[in-house]
Amino acid sequence: MRAANTLVIMSDEHQARAMGCAGHPFVSTPNLDRLAARGTMFTNAVTPSPICVPARAAFATGQYVHRCRYWDNSFGYDGRVRGWGHALQEAGIRVESIGKLHYQKENLPTGFDVEHIPMHLHKGVGMVWASIRDPLPAHRPAGKRMLGEHIGPGESDYTRYDHAIADLAVDWLSTTGRTAREPWCLYVGFVAPHFPLIAPPHFFNRYPLDALPEPKLHPNSGYRLHPWLQEHEDFWSHEATLRNDQERRTAIAAYYGLVSWLDHNVGRLLDALDAAGLTASTRIIYASDHGDNLGA
Repeated sequence: MRAANTLVIMSDEHQARAMGCAGHPFVSTPNLDRLAARGTMFTNAVTPSPICVPARAAFATGQYVHRCRYWDNSFGYDGRVRGWGHALQEAGIRVESIGKLHYQKENLPTGFDVEHIPMHLHKGVGMVWASIRDPLPAHRPAGKRMLGEHIGPGESDYTRYDHAIADLAVDWLSTTGRTAREPWCLYVGFVAPHFPLIAPPHFFNRYPLDALPEPKLHPNSGYRLHPWLQEHEDFWSHEATLRNDQERRTAIAAYYGLVSWLDHNVGRLLDALDAAGLTASTRIIYASDHGDNLGA
């Protein structure tokens, strides 16, 4: 059967190497692996930006950041530049989203007929103080550390949000998607494995701390950062907020746990397609907005 429907699944900060199908030595991603096994895996694809908001604007528009001009985390996509959602709407295809988009705000013409439980920039402004500026500000912003006050096993607002996203997407596929008479496109945006680095215990416990390898290319072992990265590190060091090596290893384990949590939710969507009889008629696209170097 020719694929008539499209399911787009996007995660946040999932590095390309952190999948079994990418040859990772220990990360557990059975559902992404089975998706890759039955499709095409792009091994030489790179993100158009190493930070969330411009990467997502580039994904929405199909243009490089210097073309669509959504430069950094203070410039959220607002629909001014035509995107793939607009093209689908113009073709009469139903296009809806569930979960994280990280555009400017709701009720803008960003190419979706409906946005279900969306996450956008806070108050439409975003992280102005983390923008790309030359020179960087003299003082970093005050407040809680970005990686989370607690690092390790547990639940956070983001893991609960991802659970709600998966629930709603499964329901949409089993009802709206199954009964639709015309082709549709559903975009599902998960937050994991984005920090805070708090992973549901079942997934965190898959990665014992004493089994994790040391990060490569780390300044502690003599590696010198690119001058701009060093300037950013001097401005606002996330590494310096880690209390000790034990917490550093815990952070890495939590990241991998969140990757497996993400994979679990992807599996729920694949199972829902199977149960609704939609697998053969649905093209599935999985991507992440950018990755994470895990302290390397």
